[in-house]
Amino acid sequence: MSDSDPKFNLLSGTNYPQWSGEMQAWLMTKELWRLVSGTDKCPVTDAEAQEKCVLRAEKAAGTLYLNVTKEQCIHLDGIIHNPVKILEKLAAVHITKKPGTRFNA
Repeated sequence: MSDSDPKFNLLSGTNYPQWSGEMQAWLMTKELWRLVSGTDKCPVTDAEAQEKCVLRAEKAAGTLYLNVTKEQCIHLDGIIHNPVKILEKLAAVHITKKPGTRFNA
């Protein structure tokens, strides 16, 4: 890893809230967050712009993959090249969906 790599703990089974905030901030500093969050889409008509976007997506996906523990990598099988899906999958795995008080009656 180089000096420009993130300087925070890898995602484990217990630190998702902290990791996700730090990862978002780091991706923002690298101008990759909008691509990873899905707000920016790769163009489909301009081949050169599309290639640049694909390279940015691979950079973001690689960063996400390298910042999870080996135990977390199992969640990324088959989606390693797609940073949007990686982020969605990690959120789905780590954010517990609990029923609200209206279901406790």
